[in-house]
Amino acid sequence: MFNQETCKRCGLCLTSCPFLEMPKEEAKAEIERMIEMKESPIISKNCAGCSYCNIICPTQSNPSYLRKDITTRKNSNKGRACLLLITDKVPFNMMTIGLEFKPEEQLKDMDAYLNPDPNEEVFYLGCALSHIYTDLAKTKLMDRLPKMGGMKYCCGVYAHAFGEEEAKIKGKQLLKEFEKLGTRRLITFCTGCDDIIGHVYPKIIPEFDIETVNIATYLLQEHQKGKIAFTHPIHKRVTFHDPCAWRMLGPEIGENPRELLKLMGAEIAEMKHSRQKSLCCGTPLVISGRNPQLASKIAEKRVSEAREIGAEAIVVSCTGCFNGLVEKAEEQNIEVYYITEMAQMAIGEKPLHRLKEMKNQLTKNIIKKVSENPGILKQKYIIKNGEIQLL
Repeated sequence: MFNQETCKRCGLCLTSCPFLEMPKEEAKAEIERMIEMKESPIISKNCAGCSYCNIICPTQSNPSYLRKDITTRKNSNKGRACLLLITDKVPFNMMTIGLEFKPEEQLKDMDAYLNPDPNEEVFYLGCALSHIYTDLAKTKLMDRLPKMGGMKYCCGVYAHAFGEEEAKIKGKQLLKEFEKLGTRRLITFCTGCDDIIGHVYPKIIPEFDIETVNIATYLLQEHQKGKIAFTHPIHKRVTFHDPCAWRMLGPEIGENPRELLKLMGAEIAEMKHSRQKSLCCGTPLVISGRNPQLASKIAEKRVSEAREIGAEAIVVSCTGCFNGLVEKAEEQNIEVYYITEMAQMAIGEKPLHRLKEMKNQLTKNIIKKVSENPGILKQKYIIKNGEIQLL
């Protein structure tokens, strides 16, 4: 929560923000406006919601939550566009469009993800691996456990955008689904899932006791147990891009991918901004359509940090970060890999590595759908008492 009592109205959160870089006096005035819960056109257009401001705030007043409160109120009153509502109650969204890359193959896989075998532990694919970057689920590294995915099992981050009460409803619904399958431990692939299932729900739902383990931590643990052997060392100088959603989850979740990469044989180089002070990739400003031009500049700045330290590859643990960085990285002759792709190579398995192709196809399909129905993005939905309603 934002702490109004400790906030000094100094504006540092806005002047030092790598997205906003606002002049000091303007920043002070903007903070006052936000404390009065007034929406700011500047913040609305340019803030990626990355929570970097929480880390640099000298009084630890959590200014990002102030912005989130304003956004939540706006969503509840004015609604959100369909693309970011990851639910089968909204037929046109980013995930339904994602299934049009290799539809026959994807729909067959989806049937399995929606109907996993009961098990205490599952690979929790999240929406992106189920619908868009489906190649990432195709590896023998994931043969041991059932795979759970699809919008039925979406973590509910879209509901959280409408407030804590809506998040509680979604979280309890999800918990019931886990209990039906006897599932108590999720191996996660999405940093948003790490945050809401591993961090948010346990705080607001007392009975929510589902354990989450990020895939990088899982692979590290399996290697340490002798169940995964890295027989093909990765002789590359790589850098790990920390995702924004991990800022508030403690240091271990960020150290494990680095340790894993070292065990694979990679040389780790650190960018200027890393761990809790990592720069956002800019993707939130792209998928929301608020400021893709600024997102491109931020991605370029991030990739430049990788180039400056001589990195041959940027390793990510978030598909959104792949989406945000891949174009600028290619311009600098730097590869971008999801961390499981690195693990595939280290065990002698060749990843399909079609993520850029999948990303581009998704973009084309969205443009095509919108051109066929120009008014669809003007439709706004709200969530009230757990129900999706068209405004």
